[in-house]
Amino acid sequence: MNKNPLYLSLLLLTAAFAVVADDAASCASSCNTTCSQSKNYFTPRAFSSYSSRNLILEKSLLQVESEREEWNGTLSAEVEYMSNFGQKCGTCKNIGAMPFWSGTNTLTIGNNNGKAQLDAFQFGLGNVKVDSDGIGGVIQLNPQIQQIGADFLLYFTQRKNERGFYFKIDAPIGAMSIDPRFTELNTTEPVENNYFTGSAPASLSVNYESDNYPSLASRPDTISEAFFGALPTNATYNSNNYLYLKKGRIADCKQSDIRLSDLSATVGYNVYGTEKSLVGVGFKATFPTGSVPTAEYMLEPVFGRGGAWGIGGEVMAHHKAWENEAKSRYVDLWLQGEVLHLVPGRSPNWRSFDLKANGAGSKYLLVQYYPAFYDTNSFGAEFRSPDYITQAVNITTLPVISKFAIEGSVALMADFHCNDWNVGIGGEFWGRSRECLQISGCDTCEIIGQQLPNLNDYAVIGRQVGNNTYIQGQASVLNPTYCEPLATINKSQNQTFSGTAGAIVLPTTLPTGIKDATVAANRIPADYSEALDIAGAAAAKAYTGKIFGQVGYNFKEHRYSPTISVVGGAEFTNNSNNAVQLWSVALQGALNF
Repeated sequence: MNKNPLYLSLLLLTAAFAVVADDAASCASSCNTTCSQSKNYFTPRAFSSYSSRNLILEKSLLQVESEREEWNGTLSAEVEYMSNFGQKCGTCKNIGAMPFWSGTNTLTIGNNNGKAQLDAFQFGLGNVKVDSDGIGGVIQLNPQIQQIGADFLLYFTQRKNERGFYFKIDAPIGAMSIDPRFTELNTTEPVENNYFTGSAPASLSVNYESDNYPSLASRPDTISEAFFGALPTNATYNSNNYLYLKKGRIADCKQSDIRLSDLSATVGYNVYGTEKSLVGVGFKATFPTGSVPTAEYMLEPVFGRGGAWGIGGEVMAHHKAWENEAKSRYVDLWLQGEVLHLVPGRSPNWRSFDLKANGAGSKYLLVQYYPAFYDTNSFGAEFRSPDYITQAVNITTLPVISKFAIEGSVALMADFHCNDWNVGIGGEFWGRSRECLQISGCDTCEIIGQQLPNLNDYAVIGRQVGNNTYIQGQASVLNPTYCEPLATINKSQNQTFSGTAGAIVLPTTLPTGIKDATVAANRIPADYSEALDIAGAAAAKAYTGKIFGQVGYNFKEHRYSPTISVVGGAEFTNNSNNAVQLWSVALQGALNF
């Protein structure tokens, strides 16, 4: 075989990509080309997915002489710290607009006239004071993402620089942390009367309120408090008169996740070997030892591949491109690549979904509960569940089945050796196809110990909140059960009734878009695929390019030829990519035997 081993390796790697890429077509057809928006879960690149690190860990064995003819091995480890950089508002870098729906990492807060990007009423604040542009506040996310871990590799090869079998066990352990760094740039200030903005009452003393919408004392003071999911001071968990985010919250501090993640095993064969060159191909499997998302918080830290299995192959190659006569100086070329198909593993895996008919951000719209036994004259305790009025995210956060058709990376490195020292520089490309996402079936109910919700029991109400309506100084009166099926997170209609103290005037004809919520057809469809924007919650395709370098020293005279090195790198994306830029620094060491 006379072909250059690097060309051969690249050919094998390309073929491996092609084998698993066929399954990508069904998902790629709906792939987003813009920033990810209104996605609560950030799907990170796994700590274990770096071919550049695997290359550095395994080359410690192949760059030293060995006294053993068969079954040479190395125990190599690298401790690495990674942090994002280059945050820039208005681009897709560093999570882009996720989880906001504005196209940037900021959201404007206002009322329901569509001028702002979020109606504070939907978060329990009622009306808020706004300026001449309809803006009452601005919130911003500027996430800091960090990973720190230790990657341990046990690598044995039957014969160095000859044909033969090899196997590897790779065990990365570490932590991922995300600090949302949420700030309220202009504090959202509620109006201190009520939420009613329809026809003006005859007297300012008239106070139109629903017994289901938070009273003034139970409302959040700011939009920050609402996003954090904090209870008002005087509210209790079982109270009906408050809004509380159980899912899709923003953490008010840094969150971390520590795991042994993506434990992997590779069995391979060196298909080409000479004194100067080596090419090996192997079957690789990664195990779902990492954590899985719970969807309780936006930007949840998950260390690993979200509990997915990885099945695929790898290619590794080494070629000595130049050597001086004394053999004290030489240049090595290295290649390491892998391609995996990611399939469901640990469960349940949770995601939060927008409503398909209501657009981005609609997961935070108010919905009202209408059970099958609904009776307009019955308001007993059985009707007043904690979710009597809630935000949609609390019921549209569901267990899912997630898979990626293909994830792969390839790293190339040129390594210059001078006696016991080496200096190397290289590049890496990583990519992942669009996620295929579907709602998990009833078998998940046994795992989570609860039934999945019937979405048709809930109606999008916009601002049509109420069953009982209080008028100051009067007894409560029955308010018809209206809803607004096509309300959006920033635009909806005001209450349809008006009146004076002691009397409510109801419309003889409902305004366009306002419906009777007791009619099932006016509520959210029961079919999940019809009701939820499942494709919109899926992770978009992502890719990055990385440059890395290594400075190391090899104690060749020692029995175990220990090596030690310092490694650094920077991973880049472009403005239309939904990946994260990271810089990294690492310390690597190995013992060869």
